[in-house]
Amino acid sequence: MARLDDLVGQIKDSHLKQRFEAALTDLRRRHRFGLVFEEHIPESTCLLGFPLVVGATVQRRADPEGKKLYKVKSLDCRGKATVEPEDGGDTECLPVNDLMTVKRFGDPIYPALTSLGEVRHGPDDKPHHAIINGENFHALQLLVYLYEGQVDCIYLDPPYNTGARDWKYNNRYVDLKDAWRHSKWLSFMEKRLVLAKRLLKPDGVLIVTIDEHEVHHLGMLLEKLFPDYLRHMVSIVINPKGTGKLNFARVDEYAIFCVPNAGKSIIAGAPTVAASAKAAAAAAPGLFTTDEAEEEEDDEEDDEDGDTEEPEVANYPFPEEELPEWELRHARRRGGESSYREQRKNQFYPICVDPKKNKVVRVGEAPPLGVAPDFSVVDGLKPVWPIDKEGHHRCWRYIPSKMQERIDKGLVIMGRYNKAQDLWTINYWVRRTASKKLKTVWWEKPHDAGTHGTTLLHKLLGRRNAFPFPKSVYAVKDCLAAVVRNRPEALILDFFAGSGTTFHATCMLNDEDGGRRRSVLVTNNEVAEKTAKRLNKQGIYRGDKEFEKHGIFEQATRPRCEAAVTGKRPDGEPIPGNYADGKPMSKGYKENVEFFRIDYLDPDDVDLGNQFDAIVPSLWLAAGGVGTREACPCKGFSLPAGARYAVLFNESAFRRLRKALDGHPDVTHVWIVTDSEDAYAEMRSALPPRLSTSMLYRDYLANFRINTRQSI
Repeated sequence: MARLDDLVGQIKDSHLKQRFEAALTDLRRRHRFGLVFEEHIPESTCLLGFPLVVGATVQRRADPEGKKLYKVKSLDCRGKATVEPEDGGDTECLPVNDLMTVKRFGDPIYPALTSLGEVRHGPDDKPHHAIINGENFHALQLLVYLYEGQVDCIYLDPPYNTGARDWKYNNRYVDLKDAWRHSKWLSFMEKRLVLAKRLLKPDGVLIVTIDEHEVHHLGMLLEKLFPDYLRHMVSIVINPKGTGKLNFARVDEYAIFCVPNAGKSIIAGAPTVAASAKAAAAAAPGLFTTDEAEEEEDDEEDDEDGDTEEPEVANYPFPEEELPEWELRHARRRGGESSYREQRKNQFYPICVDPKKNKVVRVGEAPPLGVAPDFSVVDGLKPVWPIDKEGHHRCWRYIPSKMQERIDKGLVIMGRYNKAQDLWTINYWVRRTASKKLKTVWWEKPHDAGTHGTTLLHKLLGRRNAFPFPKSVYAVKDCLAAVVRNRPEALILDFFAGSGTTFHATCMLNDEDGGRRRSVLVTNNEVAEKTAKRLNKQGIYRGDKEFEKHGIFEQATRPRCEAAVTGKRPDGEPIPGNYADGKPMSKGYKENVEFFRIDYLDPDDVDLGNQFDAIVPSLWLAAGGVGTREACPCKGFSLPAGARYAVLFNESAFRRLRKALDGHPDVTHVWIVTDSEDAYAEMRSALPPRLSTSMLYRDYLANFRINTRQSI
């Protein structure tokens, strides 16, 4: 477009120039430039267990790829459905049990959570994690209703689109033969990321891992969807041996951090690891750190021809047992910017030392610019100027008065002695910072996906090949910690959950600092292609219990999460071995977790109040997943023991509920069942402002009705 603007600017005929400018304006209005892909490929999914209704789109269960879709024309009492092919043809009469309802994304759906069981291994008042089996797009629609603007960190490990048939679009595997595979992947990701963005807090961070196959497309998509965010790409070495690819042996993959541009750092630094006092004293180089605010230079710049002496650090200006809390820094500024005399003329002055006592005594006066430094020895004190080995006049880190304060406290000491130049390095003590900024290349042994991903999963489950290419739990933990290390109550979401590594990593973070972070994971129950084909040949199809037990959720996600918490494998045996921090795997983690399946509700039943039992797990999770929950009670309202939510079913019980809430300060959410907007507004105004209130069933239904195909 810029080139076209240049050419239009060269047109001499003003009338013709105006016509071209108008045409370009119209072109800009109708076409976007940047990442261009097919956005309107209709994505659909099968709703298992959803009752067939007249007008529904369906497919045969024996046609897992959904190559042929039908419209239901009528249903009879014999369990038969009259269906008509969508692409034309004669009607057919098929058994209802042989059909599955199909929904295109954007068609209104009304998801709910059905409990599949729980593991309580933590305190009763500790929040539950939620592991959800279902289509992640529909799960996101539900989570927007529950958690919009509340999620601290979203961690995603989506399909990498390598062409190896590792993901499906419209129930069909996408491989290298698919000419639209990149467009399908981008369309697939965009729909989900649009909803994911609505879930993030103002300071919430999105992390997406990816490899070279889609990293550039993903980067442009994130730039489009998160234009006001900073995007940082971290390289994580996950396979130090390297993969057997053409040309290069790839050892890493990428984690893209989308961080709100808040004008301050949101990413938490890595905590400083302090050595023992004995170890620190024995390793003098370990006492020194570089100032990250400045450009690091060669640490050997003062080692002229190696003719130097190591400093002897003794008589610390603090109790020796506090040594791990302190570090030595070079007193002369060493960076490439703002470290020269002409830039900081007041910081070019002599520091006078007593060579016999090996002691820094005082500072001298800063000479005017242009005046040469004086190296005269006065009263046995030798001046040390901030001059580097090339003779450049640098400067000290502090102005004279601030440097003298540190000298008086014994914090400034003589360091290395250079015989050739007859000079000392001047160092100063400073307390170690609590954390250091994370680098953008991570090369750590615990990030090895073979040892701490595949092998670890084998230990947890007691069998191999339960899930392909699981992440190292420590790599995921470090990614999460970069965001939530200082957020002990954080809410974490992963809607490409795979084997459940994100849940496991969250448990580890809580175990380290006693946090109450909770995670919500979503995965489907996809069955491996070879296994699915074998079962289909036996007449066993999706939705059958025998088929579903071979899926990811049943084979990997749920058993892995249960094992991590209980410390026992699915066969009941203790998990062998220790974690990297020495904790026995058999001890498990003091966490509570519940497993759910996404089911779909009839909106008319919801509106009539007949589906409260199906909706209440969602309400319970929205209020923190703490305590118990109960079905619709007789007393006019629900206020379960230990839970943080209440539901008013009968307006006449409002005063009793209001009084009961006074004795439950931990309650955070109240749902009011009413058809009257005025009554809802009046009751809401009478409740404490601290409470989050919502109108049932209006708000629940409205949340999913607005998700039309046009709005996605």
